[in-house]
Amino acid sequence: MLPQIKKLSLLVSITFVVSFNVSADQGPPPRYFNERFVIKAMASLHSAEATYQATTGSGSFGSLAQLRSAGLIDEAFASGSKYGYVFVVTPNQTSFTATATPARYKKSGLRSYYIDQRGTLFGNDKAGALANDSDVYIDTCALFGLDENERCTIQAMRTLHGAEATYAATTGNGNYCLIPQLYISGLIDMVLGTGFKHGYLYQVKLPSGPPPAFQIYSVPQTYGVTGKRSFFIDQTGVLRGADNGGHFADPTDPPIN
Repeated sequence: MLPQIKKLSLLVSITFVVSFNVSADQGPPPRYFNERFVIKAMASLHSAEATYQATTGSGSFGSLAQLRSAGLIDEAFASGSKYGYVFVVTPNQTSFTATATPARYKKSGLRSYYIDQRGTLFGNDKAGALANDSDVYIDTCALFGLDENERCTIQAMRTLHGAEATYAATTGNGNYCLIPQLYISGLIDMVLGTGFKHGYLYQVKLPSGPPPAFQIYSVPQTYGVTGKRSFFIDQTGVLRGADNGGHFADPTDPPIN
């Protein structure tokens, strides 16, 4: 089963160019454990900016001071110094950029990080220099191993289900589509659009109708290392999954709440 997914993923990568690198090593080295908190802080910062834009900012993004005034981040974060890192946010009306750089390179941290309004975190060992969106993709969800990968994959499967429903109700005129079209339509992020995320591979199948239907599968990229359970969801919205030894889940597997 797995080679079929790899073949599809290759097709996806050929179909459109993805302008980032997917990192195989999602977590920082053990010596720099604090970077896990920096990564989570960058994800929280993106959420705070989205909330600020939708509320207090009236469509614009905010500075660290403005986010603090709105009660969206804590005082330490607003100072621009936390977890041994220096945080800098540059907002404007339609976008923002944020960087996190070690206050003392190789002492308080190794990698530098970057995020913007798109919500994708990038980072790398920049010798203390600023990161940007040409650096390696960093998974802000799956940082603590196999169980986290599975939890995040469950979220991704539900995101794909919602994207298919939205596509059918709008652009698709009642029909569903494959993963590349969901990305092109702006319904999923560019990482999920590659068919690889959280240590899992994703595939959408479109059974012949009528009525229109879809089936979404996810399996561990490396069974027993990036995950054990495989997952399945279709247009009914019931998510199912089990440890199938790295093979596909299907409608006979138990539901997951």
